[in-house]
Parts: sequence; C-alpha cells; structure tokens
Amino acid sequence: MVNCWVKVVRSDGNGTGDDVFVNGNYVDPAGAIGTAFLVATGGNIFETLAADQSVDWAMTQTITRPPDNSRRKPVPVTLQPGGS
Repeated sequence: MVNCWVKVVRSDGNGTGDDVFVNGNYVDPAGAIGTAFLVATGGNIFETLAADQSVDWAMTQTITRPPDNSRRKPVPVTLQPGGS
C-alpha cells in the first residue's frame, strides 16, 4: 500500500491543531487539523472527537496519490460536522 500526504481541515475553518483519527483508531491520532500527515491510499475515515469521545467532525474519502504529492502539496480532506 502506498502512503499519501493529506491535510485535513474543517468545513467551518476552525479546529486547527485538533487531533485527527483515521479508520477508527481512537488511541493514536494520525495527525492534526491544518498539518500535513501521511495516510495509506484507499478508503479512509477521518474523524475528530468531542470532549465526550463521540465523533464530532468526520469525512470518508478515497485517497489517491497524485504524482506531485508531498508535505507541501497534500491531498485536501474537508471534515463535515457530525460525519460525512
């Protein structure tokens, strides 16, 4: 499986620095909102958690790696409130 740089944002433009969890791994954040990080290509579920540990922002997106993908040119992922 190939890795790809992504940059997750919220649709309201807030939440910079909040932990982002991928594919239900709520133990180890994959990265943070507003910061590029690596994920595996293919179908992924990106989520942030509320204080009560419920999902508050999410997006399901198929990630494909473009030829110019890098930390400076990540694939955008835009989270929606309450899920995708």
